[in-house]
Amino acid sequence: MSFFKTDRCKICKEKRGHRFCLRIANNICWHDCNKLRVDLKCPEECNYKLKQQDSFQIKTKADSQMEYIDLLKKQIDKWISTPQKVFNDQIPFQMIETENGKKKIISFLNQFKAHSLVPLSYLKERLSLDDLKVNTHKKTFEDTAMEFLTMIVIHEWENSTNFLLNFALYKNKEYLTNYIQRLSSSRILSKMTEFDLISSASTKQNDQALVYFEINRKYELTLNLKKLNNNWKIVSKIFGKPELYNSEKEAIQQVAVLLSKNQLGNVYELLKKYSDIYVDSADFQYYWGLHYSFSRNNKKAEQHLFNAVEIDPDFTEAKGLYATILLQNNQSEKAKTIYLEIIKQNPKELKSMNNLASIYIEEGDKDKARKLLERCLKIDPNFEYAKKNLEKINT
Repeated sequence: MSFFKTDRCKICKEKRGHRFCLRIANNICWHDCNKLRVDLKCPEECNYKLKQQDSFQIKTKADSQMEYIDLLKKQIDKWISTPQKVFNDQIPFQMIETENGKKKIISFLNQFKAHSLVPLSYLKERLSLDDLKVNTHKKTFEDTAMEFLTMIVIHEWENSTNFLLNFALYKNKEYLTNYIQRLSSSRILSKMTEFDLISSASTKQNDQALVYFEINRKYELTLNLKKLNNNWKIVSKIFGKPELYNSEKEAIQQVAVLLSKNQLGNVYELLKKYSDIYVDSADFQYYWGLHYSFSRNNKKAEQHLFNAVEIDPDFTEAKGLYATILLQNNQSEKAKTIYLEIIKQNPKELKSMNNLASIYIEEGDKDKARKLLERCLKIDPNFEYAKKNLEKINT
């Protein structure tokens, strides 16, 4: 996470001034950029210059769908208050004073093929055109991102799970409790009172998107979303700019290399840095677990490994290590449950089968242990740990 180093918008003095305006020779926010460029007087050199085409067809650059829709609304406000050639230079706002005028406007709009982002519902409301048929607004990834953050602002932690890609996972109360604990303990999210959408982008296939926000006029937050059954869902949160999304794998690799060299001091500093950015990374939680297990702090190792499992229940390595730590912390029943989950997910996971067999041997249940070990050796006849455990049973 980081603080914005840029100044506030030089016009409104409140929102982030992330765009240089040639007209005032200073940084402004996209909201004020829209207010300015709607008059079509921006210089040609400006990338955000608006070029009028047909009534609601404009050509310009926008950094988000929200920005573009806001610009279209300003175009609509301008359109309804100026003479229109299509109506013999009559002003739409005056035409609605008569039923005949309303019919002319509706007739024109019904023939008009508008882009899906054109907010005709806004025009309908502004001119009180009750008979105008408009398409229902289709929820975008930006809508989902903002609805999710709204849940966070009002501390509806549990309801926020409905917006997650793995929403079904949180029917498990243990996972839900852990998720809420992670979310509510964030010093930024727990104190979030406002957010402003800066920009967004989606893939060409329109199946994945990043939405970039400013939180409390101070922090950066990027939400990663994916489509699931034609609905947008939150995958993860990144405290920083969208560019950091592509840097996560490299960061994970750095930590893995240092751990392999047992450089725990350097690992700690990197983990602290990266896990503050990639707060929903199962990998970094897993490496925290490894770090603390190497440091023989099993209590902290257990918590971080459970975080990893909660974030990604299919993360076999994290689950396996979590079960091992549970055993060391005298929680064999819970460890058995985890090993059974792993084996169900991956019927050929030899380590988990062998470790579960070891628990059964300790409990005196040799039949269950023998079945698991024989199953191991059927998959891999040279698996030494299973061979030794089977010998232990037989002798």
